Amino acid sequence: MFTASNLLKRGANYLLVVLLARSVSVSIIGTYSAYINIIGVVLLLTNFGFSEFILVNSKNENELKENVKKFLQISLAIFFLFVLGTLILPTIDKGLATLILVKLYLETNIYNIFLAYYQVKKKIVIITISNIILGTLTAIVSYLFYWLNKDIYSYLLGVNVLYILIMLFHFVYIKFIFSSLNDIVVFVKKRFSDLKYYGISMVTIPIYMMAPTVIGSLLVPVDKLAYYQIAFSISNILLLVSVSLLQVGYVKFLEYQDNFQELKKALKKTGIKIIIVNVMFFLLFAVFGQEILLLVYKKQEYANAYIPLLILLLGNVIFMFASIAAVVMVILKLQKEKAKYHIEFIVISILCGLLLTYLYGVYGIATSYVVLYSYSTFRYIKRFLEIDASLA
Repeated sequence: MFTASNLLKRGANYLLVVLLARSVSVSIIGTYSAYINIIGVVLLLTNFGFSEFILVNSKNENELKENVKKFLQISLAIFFLFVLGTLILPTIDKGLATLILVKLYLETNIYNIFLAYYQVKKKIVIITISNIILGTLTAIVSYLFYWLNKDIYSYLLGVNVLYILIMLFHFVYIKFIFSSLNDIVVFVKKRFSDLKYYGISMVTIPIYMMAPTVIGSLLVPVDKLAYYQIAFSISNILLLVSVSLLQVGYVKFLEYQDNFQELKKALKKTGIKIIIVNVMFFLLFAVFGQEILLLVYKKQEYANAYIPLLILLLGNVIFMFASIAAVVMVILKLQKEKAKYHIEFIVISILCGLLLTYLYGVYGIATSYVVLYSYSTFRYIKRFLEIDASLA
């Protein structure tokens, strides 16, 4: 149920992009895409490993409450600094940049902290219901603004209001109370030695996964970037199904922290399901991809997203092998080692992104992900086998 609700929430955001693509020019979509990609990377510091730390280091109710409330406060402080910076620093469109900043923060960064809380509490049904409500209301508001022929600012403002209301509910539910600055400083000092590796590990994931796309945002003309962003959005929506299945699985994976053989069995069961889902998505779009793009976007030029989409979906299939193997390193608290891997991935991501984008444009951006995910899969599976051998 959580997977379906998460897909509904993300699908509603995808619907927003679809309706925007129908109602505004390709150049505006390109500008919107560039902001999304760049701001998404900047916001990484607002969840510097907080959600992953909460997930595996909250052994009792008191630890869980302290971790969640303190990390939420730190995250909010960093976020407001970014909002201030967006308003002060020179940008082409401060209003659009600020609205996107708020949307992305509420949609992903702070959401993941709440998700970790409900995973540990084994109350994932609460955030499931939250996703259903938010996804449904976002779809309704988006269609309403599309029918009223509103501009992009109205769309984003309406969606942000919905996100704020839902997040306020979660703050009330966990009985959030602000702590003093001194308490926050003591809290960070106490956990910094461990937290820094969670932070590096978590922050570097979106960096290497977004590097080719951000590079493309800087090197590719906005009209062509719009085609790529359509493909990237679809591939991310479909990838969300797999990620959600993996997130639900963590409730079970955490029970096997001290039983590696049972953890392997649970991973294999979940992994088979995830790989089958990704292969089915790839085959579906390989056969009907162009027809689906034309049906959804109603503009012939968006059929150009077909080839980049297939390349990205192939990358998704490869990436899930890496994601499944990487679960072991999270459960066994090998964040320091995992962080080192991510530094390698960033280097490969940037180099491939620059070279392939320069040579092949949007096709090069997409191909960068196939190369990156292939290498990460090799590294994680190799380490998985080493851990398995050492614990046999």
